[in-house]
Amino acid sequence: MEDEAQALQDKLDLANRLVNGLADENTRWVNNVQQFKNERITMIGDALLSAAFVSYIGPFSSRFRNELWRDKWLPDIEAKKIPFTQNIDPLEVLANQSEQAIWKTEGLPADRVSLENAAVVVSCSRYPLIIDP
Repeated sequence: MEDEAQALQDKLDLANRLVNGLADENTRWVNNVQQFKNERITMIGDALLSAAFVSYIGPFSSRFRNELWRDKWLPDIEAKKIPFTQNIDPLEVLANQSEQAIWKTEGLPADRVSLENAAVVVSCSRYPLIIDP
């Protein structure tokens, strides 16, 4: 009887550990749900900026690229009251850190223009116009 009681107590302890572990997951899930709700709203502006980036940015220098999307496109999106993620970076929308790391290990230079060009090439369904000195 004592062995059976100990086995049941061990099961109860394991169940408590499982429930407590899942409680932490619940917190993470609640945070993820809130983040996804925010992203659902800002996705419109993020996609607009990224599409413009892929379509128009290729032939320009790094300085002019930054002026275009930071000083022209973002204020225009904001003026039209299109929701977007604050401090958005089109490169981060088009390619995540792991994709960029893979490109670098495959021999792509680590400079910003090369990474932007790679993101544009990967995002296009046709051949993009890119001028890379």
